[in-house]
Amino acid sequence: MPSRYSSSNSMIGVYEAIDRNKTKTLEKIKEIIRQPSIAATGLGIRECATLVSGMMQVAGASTRVLDLGDGASPLVYGDFRSKSNPEKTVLFFNHYDVQPPEPLDLWETPPFEPQERDGKLFGRGANDDKADVVGRLGLVDAFTEATNDIPCNFKFAYEGEEEIGSAHLKSYMEKFPELFKADAVIWEGGAIDPKGRPEMLLGSKGIMYVELLAKNAKTDSHSSIAAIVENPAWRLVRALNTLKKDERITIPGWYDDVRPFTKKELDLIRKQPYDESAIKNDLGIKQLIGGMRGFEVKKSLAGKPTCTICGLVSGYTGQGAKAVLPKEARAKIDFRLVPDQDPEDLIVKLRMHLKKQGFPDIEILFSEGEKAARTSPDSEIARAANEAAKDVYGKPPIVKVSAAGSGPMYLFKSPVAAIGGAGRFSRAHAPNENLDIHWFFTGLKWIANTINLYSNS
Repeated sequence: MPSRYSSSNSMIGVYEAIDRNKTKTLEKIKEIIRQPSIAATGLGIRECATLVSGMMQVAGASTRVLDLGDGASPLVYGDFRSKSNPEKTVLFFNHYDVQPPEPLDLWETPPFEPQERDGKLFGRGANDDKADVVGRLGLVDAFTEATNDIPCNFKFAYEGEEEIGSAHLKSYMEKFPELFKADAVIWEGGAIDPKGRPEMLLGSKGIMYVELLAKNAKTDSHSSIAAIVENPAWRLVRALNTLKKDERITIPGWYDDVRPFTKKELDLIRKQPYDESAIKNDLGIKQLIGGMRGFEVKKSLAGKPTCTICGLVSGYTGQGAKAVLPKEARAKIDFRLVPDQDPEDLIVKLRMHLKKQGFPDIEILFSEGEKAARTSPDSEIARAANEAAKDVYGKPPIVKVSAAGSGPMYLFKSPVAAIGGAGRFSRAHAPNENLDIHWFFTGLKWIANTINLYSNS
């Protein structure tokens, strides 16, 4: 994959510019961390959107703050045109919102007062995802300083609801489709494994989140009448028991549309390192489901549909005894999906299944649904990232076919790759969230060379 910005000439200049701008970049990251932007409560969201928009404008972007109203968080958009290669476009997708900082007493320093120590930057959003918001925007300066141009058109879409499920992202993309058109997408994140090996993520599972509700009497009652009045908790348990058997989802047609792995994807899964003993030690469990090991563990995480009871609530759960027959019972369930399962189709199949099993009265409350996404490892952006990693890290990346978790990757019709990486053990979503400064700036160089190679492929 030839490049006019080969690492032997102009890419060295880009790398040097990234290093030269390191202090400025860190100060901007600290500035955005100081501005709270908690999606769950809305605290500081609009102020942070304004701050991000200002950063884009200073960098020279054509900038828009999109706002759907009706409680949606603003989406900040900016773009830059390439003089030499205006036919190709890369979109950077990130988010400026963060998780709540609680419990505050477990932070060594205040969550919105960023502090550097031991080669790390501490603060809420330092890793997830404010450093990426600033660092990737800074690549415009790095390329321009080194080459007086950017290698292709850049688009930046920074949303403010990622931490609460990207509730309005689909609506933004439907209302402003032209803004999101690109030849490839660089997703948030990317990682470095404990041995310093870069990871490239090419997909995510989908999700269907529902709540099942079983009701009977209009009020809780004395448990002595359980001899004659049905307990909705037992009814819900019996209904739940029809959803799975031997770790396989038993809803008819559930697996009809599951896309099998390709041979290339299976080979990548086999090569992917995974320390199954680490998760067992961390969780304090003796074995994984069915005693699975090795390849089956990795394959399941990347491509196994799941049905998980996330919570069960009914009756009295306080201290001591209370003889009560509850009026209702609730269960929260998430189904993780794989390509090409569709949550709109599966919710119908779930409803039909419960009806045929004799539970037509159980209400199904739909919470959210996202399809799965998976980019081919043979796509141009994936191949460019693979070659760029060899230049920056001296080794190819670990290619992860899919995350075990979910995200709105499926909304983007272009190939998507999550690359970069700021180190493991960043404590994202937890107290003392941190950014490994060395790995963060190394990851920026990986992204820069990926775009360089992709633009000239």
